[in-house]
Amino acid sequence: MLLNILIIVTFPILLVQGLLVRKKTLKLPEPTGKRVGCCQCASNVPNKVHLKGDAHSGVPVSCQKMKAPLALLIAGDSAAAGVGVSTQEQALSGWLINSLSENFCVNWELKAKTGVNSTDLLSMLQRAKPNLDPTYYANSTSLSTITSTHSFDTPLQCRSFDVAVISIGVNDVTGFTSWRRWRSNVTQIIEILKARYQCRLVVFTALPPMHEFPALPQPLRWVLGQRAKYLNTALLKLVNKYHGVNVLTLTLNPIGNDQSDNTLKYMAEDGFHPQVAGYQLWSNAVVKLVNEELDELVGKNSNVG
Repeated sequence: MLLNILIIVTFPILLVQGLLVRKKTLKLPEPTGKRVGCCQCASNVPNKVHLKGDAHSGVPVSCQKMKAPLALLIAGDSAAAGVGVSTQEQALSGWLINSLSENFCVNWELKAKTGVNSTDLLSMLQRAKPNLDPTYYANSTSLSTITSTHSFDTPLQCRSFDVAVISIGVNDVTGFTSWRRWRSNVTQIIEILKARYQCRLVVFTALPPMHEFPALPQPLRWVLGQRAKYLNTALLKLVNKYHGVNVLTLTLNPIGNDQSDNTLKYMAEDGFHPQVAGYQLWSNAVVKLVNEELDELVGKNSNVG
């Protein structure tokens, strides 16, 4: 309530500062590269993770001896899209696929776009029709076609996902999405991922510390920082109601560097997005969580798959 009053009182200042930031901030493009890919050893196999494969798991013996298939969705805003680096290999998707491929055959899709907020992401998931053909990825011609046309607005190709990594919220902060709308959107995002796409694990990334963003002047920086904290609090309360849903909170100070060093090392030149080292740090945290949580989920359910 107090924050809302302060926003109303300072709105003229915030409006001017917001317009100036938008005008002056360097607008970085989304990186080039693939936004969908498949694992050849998992061809003709329903994309379900089998961490403890056996003769009855549905996974070929040859694949069991190699790596279990893992279906991965990366979705959300410009950070999920990789803004701040030149190619997807340097972005979150590239680091994730490279790291997860050490233990899994990864079928993956990236559904992210600059400017997307929680309402946009929910709408995409609601209108997308999951592909019901478990042999879809075996068709190399189809894969070539969807690779060239894949975007945030095209239908999802996987029939289901084992893991969904979600980056959302910054545009809800800057667009002043209400607390009630945010809660409703996040709840529906979780439920549609669980029900329609059968996600075993959903990983939300907590909103970044916007009160530390170097590109934002005061008092705009403080106001947006407080709003980010409120949305993070709501997000944490929501995920506690669900099994297999987590919030990943990143720290950009893993080795004790001061804030100026962190900004140079992890932030892109626009002062808003990660650069290569930032995406690698983010990916490492996600991979650690995925490995821990999937092991736990499998341990609790001997019938996985």
